[in-house]
Amino acid sequence: MKPDLQDFLGGSIHRLVEEGFIKPRLYSESICLRCRGRLLLCGKPICPVTMEFKFLMEAYRDIYRDEVSGASPPSVFVGRSGYPKVNIGVMAPPESGDTSIYDYPERWINLTLEDILRLRSRLVYGSKRYNIDLPSNNDRFHSNILDIAISRNSPEIEMSFERRPVKILEIDEDIIPFGPRAPVKSLRLGTLKIDYRLEYIVSDYDLKAVDSVITLYESGIEVSRISKVFSVGGFGVRNRRRLVPTRWSITAVDDIIGRYLYRQVRSYPEIDRYLLYEYTALENRYVALLIPSKWMYEFMEAWYPGTFWNRLGSKVVVEGSHEFGSPRREYADIGGCYYASRLATLEYLKRIRRQAGVIIMREAYPGYYFPVGVWSVRETVRKMFGSKPIVFESFRDAIDNMFSKLKTPRWMWRSKIIDYMVRQRKLTEYM
Repeated sequence: MKPDLQDFLGGSIHRLVEEGFIKPRLYSESICLRCRGRLLLCGKPICPVTMEFKFLMEAYRDIYRDEVSGASPPSVFVGRSGYPKVNIGVMAPPESGDTSIYDYPERWINLTLEDILRLRSRLVYGSKRYNIDLPSNNDRFHSNILDIAISRNSPEIEMSFERRPVKILEIDEDIIPFGPRAPVKSLRLGTLKIDYRLEYIVSDYDLKAVDSVITLYESGIEVSRISKVFSVGGFGVRNRRRLVPTRWSITAVDDIIGRYLYRQVRSYPEIDRYLLYEYTALENRYVALLIPSKWMYEFMEAWYPGTFWNRLGSKVVVEGSHEFGSPRREYADIGGCYYASRLATLEYLKRIRRQAGVIIMREAYPGYYFPVGVWSVRETVRKMFGSKPIVFESFRDAIDNMFSKLKTPRWMWRSKIIDYMVRQRKLTEYM
């Protein structure tokens, strides 16, 4: 074994944790150090540290270096640790050509968890630390990051690092995992092919950020690309642009577009029957019921023991958030998945030019041992609404069929919309 590989491995997985080559942030270190990937004390069927380690080892010869040359998908990222001083940088695999699949969630719906982790583990993240207030216009590094964000191809880049990259195991429902990271010493770009739709908006210093997002969405730019430019401070009026941590920008863009779509959907007529949809992806099952009514929306999740957010529990945990009549003002307790699902739902209602009450229930099973970002919710719900629904004439029949497709007992789903539908009385019932 070569010395540099021995240094990288640290002898074994648990030593990677002990010595800092792999740093778990959301796990209790005492659990990880006692378990060492053998006992599965976190309750998962597979150790996420071991899984990431496996794919990291497949790529280590290419990524454990003082520099990396390759084509960025394009991919940029802004961290949130230390806010308002944050890390901003670019990610790239050590390969040339079209690497867009590495950071293109809209194309991942048919991939497995292992496929996604294998791809993302090859992305090396080089960054610098900035205050969220944008640097001056002559700051070359930030200018390069912004150019990468608005590129329509996979630009060739060369990065040299102040030290060899380190893998930090930061498992998060909102953020897609990626490979090792290191502070950037220098960054050079090859030929860029700019997306002029993005460039036009980024160069407009009189256009508000909300209007920028909506304009790009209507022009056909993918939601994932819009959130990247939003994150690196590409939108807004002059002197008010800021860097936005990527996990915040994703939810912000989903919310902005969702509110925009709601203003159109609310004027449409109601559906006239109950429509039931279902779809399963990445060990997650989704069931959605559309109800003849004015707009109301509820998103609920059931996390089974062994999943990330219920790793030490022995029972299924159900949580949810809802809104009646108009988009909620307070941040949803259930997090960014709420807004990703709502966006996909409103897209569908706009497409059929109808409005409805919507209940979406998601079951996350033990096989979903590693969250890969809220994109999975958005894209799965989009896919679900592209399928053919089961049609019902009565609410009771629709609800009975809905719960027959779920493993979680009916009594655990404390749905506000179902409770409202059961308790309400229509004027026609008294005539």
